[in-house]
Amino acid sequence: MKLNKLEFWAMNSPVRAFIQDRYELKILRSMSSVKNPDRVLEIGCGNGRGSKLIKKYFSPEKIIGIDLDERMINKAVKRNQDTSISFQVMDASKLDFPDEYFDAVFDFGIIHHIPNWKDCLDEIKRVLKPNGELVLEDLSIFSFTKGIGKFWRIISDHPYQSMYTPAQFTEFLNEIGFTIENYKESNPFRFAKFFSLNAKKNI
Repeated sequence: MKLNKLEFWAMNSPVRAFIQDRYELKILRSMSSVKNPDRVLEIGCGNGRGSKLIKKYFSPEKIIGIDLDERMINKAVKRNQDTSISFQVMDASKLDFPDEYFDAVFDFGIIHHIPNWKDCLDEIKRVLKPNGELVLEDLSIFSFTKGIGKFWRIISDHPYQSMYTPAQFTEFLNEIGFTIENYKESNPFRFAKFFSLNAKKNI
């Protein structure tokens, strides 16, 4: 799903940048064993900030960032000076990449936006190499049932009817052939419940 005007503003705000840099990356770095990979994918790359942080902390040779929203990709392209990073408009549930193409796939809070999230995870599995790693921080339906999450549910456009619980998400990963290496739930700034994990594609 594409972002509405309020979500678009929020995802390009300094607050979002702070959370991504100071909170999300700290957790994912502590969880993941990814180090100097050849080629990685970031789904829902937004304005490109996440890809730059992936380059800084995980040192891949090449990063491809994709987003369904052309506005975001335009921002990412304009801001990018690194030739090892490229951006494309693409649906994360219909990836236009060969099988076993990436060493790792990163997600900074995007999969909960996708109505057919199982198709997205199937595609991630397909494009990952054997032992390739999925590294993510995301939200679940529980994130929108209490506190400020209830307010955010009113003003944001999300596929709430098809959104998963953390248990449903991790169970499906296991079903399709991932082994979850690390898993953590948290509630930063009393904002919403997040879950973070890294999972390896089985051989």
